[in-house]
Amino acid sequence: MHRQEILDHVRNIVLGTNTGLFPDDVAEFASMTYDLGMDSFHLESMISRLKEEVADIEFTPWYIKASRRGHDTVGSLVDFIDERLAAMPSAARARPQVETSFNAESVSIELEAA
Repeated sequence: MHRQEILDHVRNIVLGTNTGLFPDDVAEFASMTYDLGMDSFHLESMISRLKEEVADIEFTPWYIKASRRGHDTVGSLVDFIDERLAAMPSAARARPQVETSFNAESVSIELEAA
């Protein structure tokens, strides 16, 4: 995933978790708390979605850095994700899609790589 794709995805998630925003509000240098008005609930919802949809990344280091004034920008989060994805082996970056099919006699779960 390229940086621009990550940025677009983060923007969409921010817009989805904070419905009072317009797409132009979610600029790369916008502070999530000061400019976008996101509180801890919005931030946690956003991080949860990113973990599910992008990669299972530990976001605590970003939270620590973001707690300093001016470091909680959309761009800082995008850079953090981009760096973590680049450091992952390519197999770990591909998130498997889980498909389930139920049958009266058996239950099977099939994993299909994306």
